[in-house]
Amino acid sequence: MRTTLVILLVALGIAALAGLNSFYTVRQDQQALVLQFGNPVAVRNEYQLSESGEEIDEAGLFFKLPWEEVIKLDRKNIGSNIANIEVLASDQRRLTVDAFVRWRIVDPLTFYQRFRTERNAVGQIQRFTETNIRNALGQVPVPEIISGQRVALMNEIRLNVNQALNGTGIDIIDVRIRQADLPVAVAEGIYERMRSEREQEAQRIRSEGDEQALLIEAQANREQTVIRAEANQQSEEIRGAGDAEANRIYAEAYGRDIGFFRLQRGLIACERAIQEGTVVVVDSEELDICRVFIEGARAASGR
Repeated sequence: MRTTLVILLVALGIAALAGLNSFYTVRQDQQALVLQFGNPVAVRNEYQLSESGEEIDEAGLFFKLPWEEVIKLDRKNIGSNIANIEVLASDQRRLTVDAFVRWRIVDPLTFYQRFRTERNAVGQIQRFTETNIRNALGQVPVPEIISGQRVALMNEIRLNVNQALNGTGIDIIDVRIRQADLPVAVAEGIYERMRSEREQEAQRIRSEGDEQALLIEAQANREQTVIRAEANQQSEEIRGAGDAEANRIYAEAYGRDIGFFRLQRGLIACERAIQEGTVVVVDSEELDICRVFIEGARAASGR
């Protein structure tokens, strides 16, 4: 009796475990491949489109036999980054390109038979993408890669990668270049060359500026010399005219009143002959005039 009970409990436990292992769930972002002893028997929630173009959703709870194996794969878009792709453009300039690939599994059975795991698929996708990026970008110069025909180039690369992966259960949705830079060594060389060119240009401009400064300075000195000479000539002419006018006025004054003229000359002579704290050299005529003027002044004052 006790033995029968134990056997019954063991049987119920095995049945419970088998029952629990006979159900599995597939989420909306998953698709499942059911294998029986390594052979595919069913595909659940496979990527499909309806007649209206919408995705058919078959996610939910499913039953399987205990000895069947369920392989779950992504149903959503998968992104893969491909960094540091060395590219030689048609103008013989090197670029380091970072790309991004979006792809999805459209045939789980074929995909599993071809790659087994997503990791293996990613490696194959990266190799094909790198090869096609080098081939496509190697046919155009760098300016076209950076800003010109990038969209057309990406479409060409996507089509070529899809063609290379035909029959693997993978669909390449998009290929994009995230960044395209010159290699570090090349960029440093270009920077040094640009800096050298700018320094040479700056030196040339400074030399031209110094030359123009010398020319302007020489021209200014010449103009200064001419202006000074003209000014000196003009001042001499004005001084000569002034002296002539002064002599005319003196002569006219002398003719009108000889006594006043003599008085004025006497004052001027005395002023020049007698200056406090200074020694002034005058001719004998002026001294005579001054002496006569002083004697006349004393006689007039009664001294």
